[in-house]
Amino acid sequence: MSIKWLTVQSFRSSQELITAINTLSIHTKLLLIGNNDNDRKQSVEEAKQKLSSFFAEFEEVVGEQKDIDKPVLGANPRLRQLARSFIKAKHNRKFRSKLVKERLSVIRDLLYSNDEDDRRSLVNCLSDLRVILEEHVQADTNKMLGGF
Repeated sequence: MSIKWLTVQSFRSSQELITAINTLSIHTKLLLIGNNDNDRKQSVEEAKQKLSSFFAEFEEVVGEQKDIDKPVLGANPRLRQLARSFIKAKHNRKFRSKLVKERLSVIRDLLYSNDEDDRRSLVNCLSDLRVILEEHVQADTNKMLGGF
């Protein structure tokens, strides 16, 4: 596959993840203020499933990324770059959520927790993940559009 095609796929995948993050963030915030938000039950479940699958796959890539400059076998270059960005975010003080402090399997568990503190943590994790993904999308956009 060409780098341009991988970039387009990465852009699309990142946009889908951001949509899932937004859906789940809104739902969780509504739950925290006492609104059951039953109208979006199916889209919320789909968002949880999308994010859970992403965390499972991404944990493998991040776990194998011991040396930030060493390639990860079997991972496409854009996913590898996202892993590098994620690892750098772990050392950036602007990111404070459990997303950068805990294993991704812990964050996956937060997706399905009914505990109020876990829901607050989830909102913070999703916010940090959105920032990391938006930066990645910006890089993909620049690659796709070139110098425009």
